[in-house]
Amino acid sequence: MRSVVVLPAVAAVALLLAGCAAPAPTPTTSAPSETPEPTTIAGPLDCDALVPADVVAAAMSPAGDGTPQPEAAIQGNAALGAIELAAAGGLGCSWRIGPAPSDILGGSGEVAYLSVEVLPGAAGQWQPAWFGDSPSTDTVEVAGVTASRGAGETGWELTAPVGEAWVMIRLTAPGLVTGGSVYGDFDAEQMNGRLVSVGEAAFPVLAGASAEQLDWPRAAGQRQSDAVCTGGLDPQGIGMALGAASIEASAVDPTSSAPTSFRDAVSAASRAYRCEYTVDGIPGPTIDAVIGAGEQFALMAEADLSNVYEPLDLSGSPSFADGDAAFVVRVSDGPATTVLLKAGDSVYRVQSHDAPAAIAETVLEQIR
Repeated sequence: MRSVVVLPAVAAVALLLAGCAAPAPTPTTSAPSETPEPTTIAGPLDCDALVPADVVAAAMSPAGDGTPQPEAAIQGNAALGAIELAAAGGLGCSWRIGPAPSDILGGSGEVAYLSVEVLPGAAGQWQPAWFGDSPSTDTVEVAGVTASRGAGETGWELTAPVGEAWVMIRLTAPGLVTGGSVYGDFDAEQMNGRLVSVGEAAFPVLAGASAEQLDWPRAAGQRQSDAVCTGGLDPQGIGMALGAASIEASAVDPTSSAPTSFRDAVSAASRAYRCEYTVDGIPGPTIDAVIGAGEQFALMAEADLSNVYEPLDLSGSPSFADGDAAFVVRVSDGPATTVLLKAGDSVYRVQSHDAPAAIAETVLEQIR
């Protein structure tokens, strides 16, 4: 899968405004080996134990005084990533300050999200943030670990291998380029310092965690076969839903190559894959499949996913069965383009400028 380019602060805005496109990066071959001084905790390792509430509040507060108080929430555009991480047996923690958005494009200048994601067993795959066509050289010591950091048009990130896990910390906010961001008065060093404080809390806890504490729930059954666009993803039915004269499909399997980003590693660990469709010679819909992740679909009921997605009624389809569910993204301007579908024990994300609901219904019918 394609990686998200992360740009070191200051240079990021200039490069983004210039419209530069970075070529596909090449994975690095080694990761730092430092290990932080472990902190041992009793009981399950959850988000509250990983990063205490006061640390979260200080990192997110515009004034650094802990106000407004953060609330647990998943950013709307992170729905599939959250499901994949949970399916892979990872831990995803995220919080929001400011009013909850009412649609996928919502979010005033008062809104920001902090996320801490842990992918167990992936330290050996770790990759730094990228700047253009080369790895970022911007590093910082965090609790004895050399972490890579960067920034882009949506915020800041810090990533490091900690013990056997790959850890990603992000702080995002709208308006960083266009103006009006809640963090508009702070420079890159100040914002990076906020991520460091989160890492200083989380890294020692992860280093001191037992194998049992890092054994979070995962998908009951992952894909074991090749990534193919057949069955529910067969292009013939998709083409009929779109009224296409011709349609072709190609599969993108993240397990076929080494990851170049945290998101790539999560997709591979969950055994997710994507089908990309070419309709009448033009790039068209994409469908992501996470086989076996039916239980993880329950995340769609969490804030803020429950705010920016609304139920899509597919019960009129003869193929609809008990336990199936679908959600369509809420938008304030223009057509909805994304549907999340649970069919049986698997999850599918349909992205299409044309008829995403009809495509989702077709997927359901072709599965059965």
